[in-house]
Amino acid sequence: MKKLVGLLLITALSVANPGHADLKIKGGRFWHGPQKTRMVIDMSDAPNFEVFSLTDPDRLVIDLAQATLGRPLTGPGTQKSPVVQVRTGQPKQGVVRIVLDLDGPVEYQVFALKPSPPYEHRLVLDIFAAQRAATRQVAQANRKDDYLVILDPGHGGEDPGAIGGRGTREKHVALGIARRLERMINRDGRMRAQLTRSGDYYVTLRGRVKFAMKQKADAFISVHADAAQRRAARGSSVYILSKKGASSEMGKWLAKRENASDLAGGVDIGGQEPAIQKALLDMGLDWKVKESKVLARRILNEMQKVGRLHSKRVEQAAFVVLKSVDIPAVLVETGFITNRAEEKALANTLHQERLAGAIFRGLSRYCDADPRCPPSRGEKGVYVVRPGDSLSLIAARVGSTVAALRELNGLHSDVLKVGQKIRVPNA
Repeated sequence: MKKLVGLLLITALSVANPGHADLKIKGGRFWHGPQKTRMVIDMSDAPNFEVFSLTDPDRLVIDLAQATLGRPLTGPGTQKSPVVQVRTGQPKQGVVRIVLDLDGPVEYQVFALKPSPPYEHRLVLDIFAAQRAATRQVAQANRKDDYLVILDPGHGGEDPGAIGGRGTREKHVALGIARRLERMINRDGRMRAQLTRSGDYYVTLRGRVKFAMKQKADAFISVHADAAQRRAARGSSVYILSKKGASSEMGKWLAKRENASDLAGGVDIGGQEPAIQKALLDMGLDWKVKESKVLARRILNEMQKVGRLHSKRVEQAAFVVLKSVDIPAVLVETGFITNRAEEKALANTLHQERLAGAIFRGLSRYCDADPRCPPSRGEKGVYVVRPGDSLSLIAARVGSTVAALRELNGLHSDVLKVGQKIRVPNA
């Protein structure tokens, strides 16, 4: 059914966009995620295009009229994608044909995007392997009876987020911190974490919210790195949903920037369903904001132990990813990637571990007081060494120093054994 819908949509777009004789195809790239493979084609102007599918063998074909190919197009480079390879040709004068060889039947959606800095015109083709998607949905339905935390690394794929002076991209920093936080939570024994994205691909803002609601999550933490027009700005902040307006001009500016992510990430605005239930019952909203503030304060208290705070209070703004989830939800800005010193720190894996550790400790302290969260199963003030651990990593996770851990445990060497119990500060 989606194949037919896709073809009708393409025909309408082709008529609406008359195209240009000097249309140049500047290149293309693939993003592969758990739900779809996305192909993005960069071009100099609005395209006049047609897309159709063929069988025996399965293929998707894109014809671009009055176009020239500027550089070769390559495949996705992963065996997980339903796209095996990409071929190009010229079936007739002035037409560039792009053929995607597939490993089986697919469903697809295609749409053109107008320029959105840093990108020019783009043609986006989303490819879904229906059978694989169904298998994932069955697996996700098996919700365990534990405290589920959804971790949301900001941006991804076509949307790099903020970019520092050295080229560090917010999307990579956010994912690095979120992955470390995921490991810490899943080691806790009473909580479990899932990521809204586990690789370099884009998930729409509403898609992130829908994922959290579908999983019946207990808490939602979105991880970002700040950007500011003033490069001297530095420090971390924690935001919750505002019922009125932003609590600061910085919060208002950041929310506007983050909420525009879908434009860079590549979303067919015309295909969006109506907004996910905007209005929550006042009682439910009050509870959510109250609990979100408690969680944010716990995290903020731990963040100040690993670096400077940009704001010592919990900030409030109208972030889309915080609006529609009916659970405690916070957005953590881990530092300013536009600040030279903080950009260097944010790109450092040990500093990312420290930041993840601070968020985890704040979450853990919130969990201690939340009746929905199971009681702690570990020995208080004791850390059990796992494979790959080192004193520096443990110190980063627990918010201490290597010297303090050595003194507390009477260690004369940095050599640790798997299963060894290390006393850690229990502040």
